[in-house]
Amino acid sequence: MTGQTLIAGDTLIRRRWLLGSVAFAAAWFLLLWPLANALFGLPGAAPTRALQADRLIYEEAVKLVLVVGLAGLAAWLGTRTLTSGTFPPTGMRVPVRMSLNRGAAARWPGVALLLAALLALAFRVASLRVTLELAGLLRKAG
Repeated sequence: MTGQTLIAGDTLIRRRWLLGSVAFAAAWFLLLWPLANALFGLPGAAPTRALQADRLIYEEAVKLVLVVGLAGLAAWLGTRTLTSGTFPPTGMRVPVRMSLNRGAAARWPGVALLLAALLALAFRVASLRVTLELAGLLRKAG
């Protein structure tokens, strides 16, 4: 522990992270299931195949928007880490006490955050593509 710079945790940031996590989870669950049930009926019990296809597209669009938001935050933090050369980036408040890493120890989290953001987007876009194909098949069959 000698020679390491420690950043003190900020209780306000800790509260913001907690509230942000709760808001994200609430948006994920409320937008996906109760609202989708109200708009399109229960899964698999829609009156027409076209409504079932619309439900699939709606759910995938909601997931895409939420994942784009999270991937954007991860990419922003990764680029700030890589440009500043420190992790956490200079001037950033943290929710818990952390050590300030420089050099290669800071590059790895920056690269990992950027890769995670790109992979999340790639998987979500691939899932959207498959869902659109499935929705097209449902509409043709119905």
